[in-house]
Amino acid sequence: MSNNQRSKQIEKTLRELTQNFGFSKERSLQAIEAIGDKSDVQMAYNWLLDHGEEDKGGAVDLIQCPHLDEEDSVLINQSQIVYGNPCIEGCKEGENWICLHCGETRCSRYVKKHSMEHYNKTKAQQEAGITVEMAAQGKRARGHFISLSLTDLSVWCYECQSYVFHNEIEPLERKMRQLKFNETDTISSVPAVGAPLKATLNEMHGSLGRPDWAPPLTTVVCNMDARPNYNTCKAHEYLDQPHVLKQKVKLLAELLRKSQNCVAYTGAGISTAAGIGDYATKTTESLATKGVKKVSGFQAQPTTTHRTLVALYETGILKHWVQCNHDGLPQKAGYPQHEINEIHGGWYDPSNPVVPMSGTLRGDLMQSLLEWEEKTDLCLALGTSLCGMNADRMASTPSKKAKTGEAIGTVIISIQCTQYDQKSCLRIFSKMDDVMNLLAEEMSLPVRPPQPYAPKNLGTAEIASHIFTALPYNKKGEHDPNGKLTLDLSMGAKVKVVRQPEWDLERCGNVGEVVGHEDGHISISFGRQRVRCLGMWWIDEAKIGKVPVLPVINV
Repeated sequence: MSNNQRSKQIEKTLRELTQNFGFSKERSLQAIEAIGDKSDVQMAYNWLLDHGEEDKGGAVDLIQCPHLDEEDSVLINQSQIVYGNPCIEGCKEGENWICLHCGETRCSRYVKKHSMEHYNKTKAQQEAGITVEMAAQGKRARGHFISLSLTDLSVWCYECQSYVFHNEIEPLERKMRQLKFNETDTISSVPAVGAPLKATLNEMHGSLGRPDWAPPLTTVVCNMDARPNYNTCKAHEYLDQPHVLKQKVKLLAELLRKSQNCVAYTGAGISTAAGIGDYATKTTESLATKGVKKVSGFQAQPTTTHRTLVALYETGILKHWVQCNHDGLPQKAGYPQHEINEIHGGWYDPSNPVVPMSGTLRGDLMQSLLEWEEKTDLCLALGTSLCGMNADRMASTPSKKAKTGEAIGTVIISIQCTQYDQKSCLRIFSKMDDVMNLLAEEMSLPVRPPQPYAPKNLGTAEIASHIFTALPYNKKGEHDPNGKLTLDLSMGAKVKVVRQPEWDLERCGNVGEVVGHEDGHISISFGRQRVRCLGMWWIDEAKIGKVPVLPVINV
């Protein structure tokens, strides 16, 4: 094996361990060094667990850097990208980063922190040159805040304190990749709008697709990675031709009628039509966001897709929903809280905050996911980039079991390609709501019209006072058929979070105060401007004992 091939294996395994499983880069490199086959992610993963690491399982904090949109933010050009330079300060160790503002290479925080020192020094120099008048006009010192890793080509912003992506970075990252792996520029292979997707039959249509189906057509060209630093595809967008889409929806209906344990596994792509942004959309010309007005996540309302999935549940076809989003739109559409797993956290559940890189998935939610992973015979992977998250097992396992006849498989619906397309039983390239409108018609589903969320089990007086009585729960917030708990959620009431992750307890504490009621939901302050929302559906289902544990109880 050549050194180039070995470096590629190490880079890929390192990315899997750090970005998808949440291990530190230092420990991941130790694991890769310890194993024989550098491409064996599972062996490296097992080594880490055997040597005291926890399964973090969560999503990396990857954001679009806002500071690169500032007028005076300037990056180097591609001709200044150089691979292989040592740390300019004379360090002999590896683990180097190149500054994308000046092109100089320095070592990382795992060596002597010269890259970080460079950022601090350049920021201090800029601050010294800012006058009072300039500061009053909004001028801010940023320093040389963007660096690119020569190890795994990830990009770090010292101002954001996060791994980042941006369309200004993408050409520089691509140039570094070419230099590191002796690759040719793939920009010339970008498809033209209207061109058919060049892929295998399975990748275009799934294993159950017909060979006479026409290929999807390119509708939007965007040569950026959909999810940088993940197992991702380019952000080009495709649509099935109308006559093929109708045939695919008919097949989808057949699979749904045949299934016994159908589970929805959804990503941010099902909420873009509601005005909530996603990670994978990389162009303002995207089909997902064209004509859609962005709104606050808490103001967003369910889409046709959310309401159609509720109809599938109410007709007994959809059995469970694993939601990678945090937005509460399934519950707003009427999907029951006790049948949804917000595996990466939820905006309307104070006991299940959005999982940061340093956090871990809640144990009970992970256990539920593993149980449904085994039971699922048909997975609907909707609007997810399937880029290698731990929870992607919900899509990958049914596709594996389908090969032996133990499951129907996995249906993938999105407008971008994913790494799992080849393994799908049915692959649909379409806007999500277009598919769901056709499916509702094909299956005569009783899809509800758009309407505000309204509790079903709570009395008018309780809703007005925000004091809820005779809940079948004990003092710990656990379900008890003989319990008669009173939960006071009126203004100023003190509450304690139940079943809170330890990392969140250390960060925020567990006692809060009710500070508001908006759209029927309860706002709870935990100090330091940390306000979380409790969805009214939790109380509505608690009234009839449907949720196993309450998110909060009174202190």
